[in-house]
Amino acid sequence: MAIRQAPVIDWTGRFELLSANEADLDAAQLDELGQAAWFIGRDDVSERAWERAHLRFLDAGLTADAVRCAFWLGFTLGEHGEQVKARTWMSRLFELCERAAGDARTDACAALCRAQVAYMRGELDEAAGLYRDAGRLAASSEPDVEVLASMGEGRVLMRVGRIDEGVACMDRVMLLIGSGRVTDRAAGPAYCAVIAGLLARGDIERARVWTRDLGDWCDAQRGLEPFRGECTLHTATVMQFGGEWAAASEAAESVCRTEERPDTLGNAWYRLGELHRVAGRADAAREAYRRAAALGREVQPGLALVHRDAGELDVAWAGLERARATATAPSDRAEILSAAAQIALERRRPADARIAADELRSEADAGDILYLHALANRADGAVATAEGRGREAHRMLRTAWAQWRQLDAPYEAALTRMAIGRCARDGGDDEGALLEFDAARVVLESLGAIPDLARLERLAASAPGAIAAGPGLSRREREVLDLVAHGWSNRRIAERLFLSDRTVARHVGNILAKLGVPSRSAATAYAFEHGLVAAS
Repeated sequence: MAIRQAPVIDWTGRFELLSANEADLDAAQLDELGQAAWFIGRDDVSERAWERAHLRFLDAGLTADAVRCAFWLGFTLGEHGEQVKARTWMSRLFELCERAAGDARTDACAALCRAQVAYMRGELDEAAGLYRDAGRLAASSEPDVEVLASMGEGRVLMRVGRIDEGVACMDRVMLLIGSGRVTDRAAGPAYCAVIAGLLARGDIERARVWTRDLGDWCDAQRGLEPFRGECTLHTATVMQFGGEWAAASEAAESVCRTEERPDTLGNAWYRLGELHRVAGRADAAREAYRRAAALGREVQPGLALVHRDAGELDVAWAGLERARATATAPSDRAEILSAAAQIALERRRPADARIAADELRSEADAGDILYLHALANRADGAVATAEGRGREAHRMLRTAWAQWRQLDAPYEAALTRMAIGRCARDGGDDEGALLEFDAARVVLESLGAIPDLARLERLAASAPGAIAAGPGLSRREREVLDLVAHGWSNRRIAERLFLSDRTVARHVGNILAKLGVPSRSAATAYAFEHGLVAAS
């Protein structure tokens, strides 16, 4: 059964019912109380209930159940940073497992814990083998251990560069959860770990699918606390990528208001900073990045792009150079290199841009990730344009645009069309450049991407032949003025030129400002008087 088809579970109601009768609960009911308390964020009650359940199971001779309680105590305490208590419970678990050696359930728990210890020590090859052993031991009797072991193995394999094997483990995790055999207490950590791993490597396609499932799972857990912030943050990331900026901002802000875990909170502030940045709210973006940095979160390339938008190219470059030296996650590194290539071109340093683009290409070639290939193709195309290799540049940029469309990423696709327009302009195809700029403008206006719109206008105005007769009118503005002068409405002009009504209105406003006239009729008179349009 898929998780999103699971019935709603009222953890708050379960907690209230069980806690009201805590003194009379048996071992299994205490275990259930511990789980309910954990789901609603009552860690004090959860710890107490699982300790009591552990002792009751031991008294009843149910060693495997006692081991399970010890495992979840160690796991949850470790997640909350209480390492001393966590290690104490893990030691207790190992002691009990030695007593029950030969029991597949306890052996599987012990192998999983040994794998986790090896992972935390950085002994990744050993950890991978132990996770695999734990999964095999748990396959027939402990689905929770099996799913956590597969999750751990996948995480390790991806860290050591065995990407395809790691992704296969992550896919297996999702299949196990969908089978309905895995309990909710294991499904939550597994979901979040898998999606975090996918986003870290830039696998937007898989992350989008599993984020939807995670959201459905969270919605089926009434009173849920431990994963709500991470779920919402993953959703915000995917929504921003898909162009749903207002909803993404609302989601990120909610995490910033309610989250307590430093890592998740730092990521939430960075995501909010990115959403402020693309919308042109530079001061708010800087403040969000400051908060993220205070929590230990790397704030590049976002902060560098804020400096870029302010014209502070040297400051932007310095920040990216520092971040390039330490970034390891494929997605983080690729985004930093993409920004470095852009800013190097704006600094008129094509050699630096080529180095960044080549490094980005190496990152993309290391795996079959469409997002990374789209970034690499756009960077290569932009650098090839600067190097005068127009035909090659156009091919790479068109490939990148098709890839962004496949990923349903309208903002990135619009930025790529700007690059295609520049390439066409440099090759002497002014009409083709104008069409690309107009297409990019429609998307950027719909998104509210103010800094990129300003960059687009500067780029379009700098095109050879872009300034027509008249005080600084671009060729597109001259076309609009001609139609205005002949009595066309904004809607008719939009239909004729394949623009949005909003774009036409902005062109008309620019025309009035450049001509220094107050109205359309005054602009019409000026146009005929100065020979800017022909009489019909």
